[in-house]
Amino acid sequence: MKAEDKDGKEGTSSGPVLLESVEMVFRLLDELTAARRPLGVTELAQLLQTAKPRTYRHLASMRQLGILEQDPSTEKYLLGSRLVAYGEAASEQFDLRALADPYLTRIRDNTGQSALLAVATHDSALVVSCVESKANVCISVKPGNRVLPYCSAQGRTVLAFSDAATQQRVMRRKMPRLTENTMCDPEALAERLALIRERLYDDADGEITVGINALCCPLFRENDVIVGTIGIVGPSSAIPVPPPANMLKELQAAAAEISERLHAATYTRKPAR
Repeated sequence: MKAEDKDGKEGTSSGPVLLESVEMVFRLLDELTAARRPLGVTELAQLLQTAKPRTYRHLASMRQLGILEQDPSTEKYLLGSRLVAYGEAASEQFDLRALADPYLTRIRDNTGQSALLAVATHDSALVVSCVESKANVCISVKPGNRVLPYCSAQGRTVLAFSDAATQQRVMRRKMPRLTENTMCDPEALAERLALIRERLYDDADGEITVGINALCCPLFRENDVIVGTIGIVGPSSAIPVPPPANMLKELQAAAAEISERLHAATYTRKPAR
């Protein structure tokens, strides 16, 4: 049996059809989230490689629904307050944080560094939990921080297990250099993503802030679908590159246990490195 959606695409009874209009909405949300600043119609149309009138129609509808807001002085669009309520509701319903909490505490206690949990957000990661180091002065990341996909350990790890189209979309964007260590070359990024898939971890020493490093491992659910990352953040002197074997083992053991509880066998099939 075939059915035709409102966008003119046919589907079968064997599975749902991805509506182009819905896909367009989420692509716009992804670009506005990644930009971290208001964007205009022309810029968004260029990023999505779609016609400007089509982009405008979607933006106007999203603004009327409260999903987006428009700056009256610049006419550029930004994420709307309605999304805050969605985010809070999703956070309450998503149980990865509850599952990971004891592992975060264990990682903090065994490494001495602040432990972070981030969830996958299509092409990057959103920090949802942080168990801070017990040191008098510690480095931490506030929950709610969406990391950059090209120069953060969490963002690159999620991107490494995203589909090829998503990876290419990130590589086509501008990748501003934040420090002299920032990875902002598309070819270098592609090589790093392949390395992450092989070794199941990533670090980002001084790429966002000089003197600070983050180390993380991917978390998977069934069918090797990435759901987030678990790791640590701290001074580069305490989290060197390459990471100490005992530190990496601690993170990969936690990541493997959480992934197994989510019915993934990624770590058992591939020995930790």
